[in-house]
Amino acid sequence: MCSKQTQTVLLTAWLATALAAAAATGAPDRWALDIARTRQGEWWRLISGHLVHLNWQHYWYDLLALGLVLILCSRLGSGVGTISCTALCAATVVSVELLTLHPVDVYGGLSGITAGLLSFAAIRLIVRDARTGIVLLAAMLMKICLEWLGISASGVAPVWQAHCAGAAVGALVSICSLPGSQRGDCRV
Repeated sequence: MCSKQTQTVLLTAWLATALAAAAATGAPDRWALDIARTRQGEWWRLISGHLVHLNWQHYWYDLLALGLVLILCSRLGSGVGTISCTALCAATVVSVELLTLHPVDVYGGLSGITAGLLSFAAIRLIVRDARTGIVLLAAMLMKICLEWLGISASGVAPVWQAHCAGAAVGALVSICSLPGSQRGDCRV
């Protein structure tokens, strides 16, 4: 369990994300991670692209998922710093992946970051309750596989590569930040 202060900070961060994402979703052309425009110098899209959503169903789906994952992370005792670090690492790697592999021309959504936080939580959960953690991790991997096949509940064509990149980063951060892990010795 986490402290009241951590819960307050996470709730505030979630609400701020919800407001920023709602504003960005209202004008996706101005804020989406458009690969061509980013390469022409609009680098701020690397950040705003994670906030914008391509429709309101996508917005609500991502916001609900992020809220649930933040609750799970906080229940597992993860601090604000660790959660923030995981989210920023996931956003960075997803953005770099989108720029270099170019799976889509325009990207929007929190789901790459959420996948990172979910895999982070699943690894942490495996340490506490192996069965539940493995089921959670397997469910996330199954979701990514379904997205690879083009199946999505959010109303938007899924960018499974972003979810896969986010999940990989979240797992790596979780493993490397476990008690007993040392630099160069990342193991569960």
